[in-house]
Amino acid sequence: MSHWVVEGLETDLDRFHLGPVNLDLEPGTAVAVLGASGAGKTTLLRTLAGFLRTRRGRILRDGVDISEWMPEERGLGYVPQGLGLLPHRTVAGNIRYPMDLRGRPDAARRAQELIDRFHLTPLAHRYPVRLSGGEQQRVAIARALAAEPGLIVWDEPWQALDVVARHELGLVLHEVRETDRVPMVVVTHDPSLAFSVADSFVVLHEGRVRKQCDAATLLRAPSDPFAARFVGYENVYDPDALDGGASGSLRSWLREREGPEGIAFPCPGLPAGPTTLPLWEGTVRSARPGPPGLTVEVVSDGLLVMLRIPPPVTPPLPTLGGRVRFGIDPATLQPLGISSRSGMGT
Repeated sequence: MSHWVVEGLETDLDRFHLGPVNLDLEPGTAVAVLGASGAGKTTLLRTLAGFLRTRRGRILRDGVDISEWMPEERGLGYVPQGLGLLPHRTVAGNIRYPMDLRGRPDAARRAQELIDRFHLTPLAHRYPVRLSGGEQQRVAIARALAAEPGLIVWDEPWQALDVVARHELGLVLHEVRETDRVPMVVVTHDPSLAFSVADSFVVLHEGRVRKQCDAATLLRAPSDPFAARFVGYENVYDPDALDGGASGSLRSWLREREGPEGIAFPCPGLPAGPTTLPLWEGTVRSARPGPPGLTVEVVSDGLLVMLRIPPPVTPPLPTLGGRVRFGIDPATLQPLGISSRSGMGT
């Protein structure tokens, strides 16, 4: 078990600049790194792993500065997108590989322990091409642990997995945290699994930390449109989307309440009777049923607004091209880009 601290980490890749980034990775903790494509998520992981040079700042493992160490010297398990499994090695061979490099005499025994632990015994002699996505992920985590890492960094662990495999991998990562106490830094676009695994979140935007906080703070005060969509807001608008609305229009009303990065709010409903909420009108573009109820897309004042009618959904139902009225509770509006003093800071 190791305690990793990242202090003011910065690096450059071509014309892209990352940082500064600060992390405190105690044993058994997990950090989810969020951000749109090009935000610097993979660059951060590759810098931690030593594949990219640290320009400024420090990476400390148990108080020792390892910023200039080679990747193989850091004691870190790096799992890239695509997993990097060796196609010419079997499951057992892939798991043994880190130990074979180090000449461990007990490599076969330790590999078998990991094969058994991650329920890979029937697959031990298969090659990666004959494995499902979920099976390949289990091989990847077993191989990472075979190197006895002090930290695991994983780029998109749930990429291209079906619902069952994603759930199973989530359980595996929970077990790794609780049993092995290895801290993890995980890049993901999957909100449900991020919230189930991570203790804290780092939101990157164009290489800079936009927000760094715990789950409750991210839910309560998302930093930007990307974070708002990540935590589940269905209606998210940046400032440009709200330009041009006439006085008294929906755009104007939202613009008066937006933050520096825009505004977000959950799906409003259709008023069942008299209401004191501000009412707006829109044209139905689509309506689709689901467990939460009927989700209705309407166009109002040029904005696409998602509405929801909770179950039981009873006639008359909104019709395509029809007009509906809906109310938005001002208390549900979330201005974006406003700093929050709670949680871990911004």
